[in-house]
Amino acid sequence: MRVTPISADSFCVSIETALLTPLDIEASMKRIQRALNRLPNGKLIVSNQDSRVVFFAEVDGNRKYLSKKNPLLYSLTRRRYQTMLFNILSLTHSTRQYDIKRRKDLIVRLQQFIRTCEKGNLDIAKIVLSSAQYAWFIGTFRQKFINEEKALWTARGLPVRSKSERDIINKCDDLAVPLHYEERMIINVRSLVDKLEDELLSKGFLRSRTSLYSYINGEIHWNVPPELESMNTHGSIWQTYYPPNGTIEIYNDIKGMFADGSIFIWEHEGLILEFIYRIHASERGSVMKITNAVDQENFIETYENDVDTPEKVIDIIERKILPRLWY
Repeated sequence: MRVTPISADSFCVSIETALLTPLDIEASMKRIQRALNRLPNGKLIVSNQDSRVVFFAEVDGNRKYLSKKNPLLYSLTRRRYQTMLFNILSLTHSTRQYDIKRRKDLIVRLQQFIRTCEKGNLDIAKIVLSSAQYAWFIGTFRQKFINEEKALWTARGLPVRSKSERDIINKCDDLAVPLHYEERMIINVRSLVDKLEDELLSKGFLRSRTSLYSYINGEIHWNVPPELESMNTHGSIWQTYYPPNGTIEIYNDIKGMFADGSIFIWEHEGLILEFIYRIHASERGSVMKITNAVDQENFIETYENDVDTPEKVIDIIERKILPRLWY
């Protein structure tokens, strides 16, 4: 498991781009207000002393030095960040020249604040991500084994399997998109197995519910007529995605979390010209969506011609991820 840190420069580019295309402003402001209500009161004072950034808390007129280990430091830095973001969003739809200028100024001030926090050696991710996002981002996860001797490496030291995945992750890092690479997902497909059994029964392919499958040499054998015998081909989608125990294991190419707590998944189908790979890629995506392991609107699927230039990769990130990532 390896996660890449969020830098102030990458975040500043990302938030400015994201704020160009805000989606549900009202819902975002409600989320921010709820977050602010959970944070402690107090004012953050930032001071530059001998080329060093020092943080203080001002509570009830009293000023107190904040060390990096004091949890109040991150609570107050996040309060200031969230307050500034709330004010920016509140001005989004105003056509008054004063509000338009004030909004631009606030974006610059927010970016300057984040750069100051980085100069003060604070964890930027802990400030700009929601508590749910941050917990997910730094949490441990099971990752698919990758032979590092044969891997390609991203700019920030993540081993990946293909050039296209490297290019996608590099651009995600450039735009401060927190992600996990090849994180394991366990999906319950019992309902799909039941539906398959019902369909086979309704069409007369099975004599009884107990005859859906058996085991031959340790592998599932579907008890179906000759015309459906392809279901028993070694490695078929039926064996891979419809096991009797009802659960399957999938390793997502890229997984991230939006500001509202919903998960997004980006699957890059790099070997789509290979027939077997194409069949499995299609079924894998279908199973994730049908079982609600991921919302359809949160599922990104790309092929080689979708990401063969940096501009195409950036366009996907800017359209499908950034408008929902930060607020």
